[in-house]
Amino acid sequence: MMVFAYYPDRQEGCRTNRITLRLTDSEMQWIKDSAWRSRMSQAEFIRSRIFSSKVPQVPEELKALLHKLDYSVSKVGNNINQIAHNSNAVGYASNPMIRKTLGLQEELEERCQEICNRIVEFIQNGCNEAASD
Repeated sequence: MMVFAYYPDRQEGCRTNRITLRLTDSEMQWIKDSAWRSRMSQAEFIRSRIFSSKVPQVPEELKALLHKLDYSVSKVGNNINQIAHNSNAVGYASNPMIRKTLGLQEELEERCQEICNRIVEFIQNGCNEAASD
């Protein structure tokens, strides 16, 4: 006995994919209320929010700061590796190497603080789009 199953080809634009999302009661209520006010189904409302939302662009200045931070972290890491290598070979770490690493660590801390301050400014100036409904 042979059984044939017929599966029609999916039409372009046919919504067959599903995403499961867990929400709190208040988040779910917000979606229900917002969809109702917008005169949309919940699915239409969610799709409209997803596909019309904008991803904020990272300013070039912030990218440059992050690049400097990455470079500073690499320098500190390299110096720590050199200190460990020398310590293992000689049995102790030299004062100049330790002073250099401490200086680089201070520079790294300053860069981290500068970047944190810029990110806070970036968010406060409205570059991070949040739901306002």
